[in-house]
Amino acid sequence: MTPVAHLRTPFAEKFGVPRQSGIIGAAEGRVEFLPAFASPDFVRGLEAFSHVWLITGFHKNPAWDGAATVRPPRLGGNERVGVFASRAPLRPNGLGLSLVELRAIEPGALRVGGIDCVDGTPVYDIKPYLPWCEAKPEARADWAGSAPNVRTPDAVRLSEDVAAVLPAAVATLARQVLTLDLQPAYQKGPAATERTYGVTLAGWNLRWHPTPDNGIEVFAAEAVETA
Repeated sequence: MTPVAHLRTPFAEKFGVPRQSGIIGAAEGRVEFLPAFASPDFVRGLEAFSHVWLITGFHKNPAWDGAATVRPPRLGGNERVGVFASRAPLRPNGLGLSLVELRAIEPGALRVGGIDCVDGTPVYDIKPYLPWCEAKPEARADWAGSAPNVRTPDAVRLSEDVAAVLPAAVATLARQVLTLDLQPAYQKGPAATERTYGVTLAGWNLRWHPTPDNGIEVFAAEAVETA
């Protein structure tokens, strides 16, 4: 397969990327078409749809090692399920599926919201979302039946120094991303508050640590230099 586009997203690395699309509304991306697919004819009529499916490639992953089972974070990282019973990125063909909001159609690009991909992710296909046949409110997802948020945006606190330098849009994105349970399961518990973590979002390197009240404190922010 040949990519038709590449994604530009706020996520410079895998750590910090939402595990599903649509749960972080402030995570906006651009689908930038390759020249062969940049003609407006390729997206003629797409303005009739509010959401699109992106079929992507997990380009930052190592090759699949043949394992039939994975350890989903939603099960604490200890219980195994079959790779086809999960959305784990390490899979035979390394394909991802994201349902995103179509916010604008621009020359040679689409602006989308709720993205869950690393910057530079290849896009292999784009399809409009059809709610009349693809929305199934009666569907069952026993151990993954709700969004994985573990705190509210208000529980993500920025230090005075960080709040003074961080652009408002990046602060909003950071607060939404850090509502998620990013740290590995084995690093949770009382000792977790002694650890610090780093994540790069929208060109800013943020340093943060959990707090005893299940909150997050972002204590440092530094703009990342681009080449």
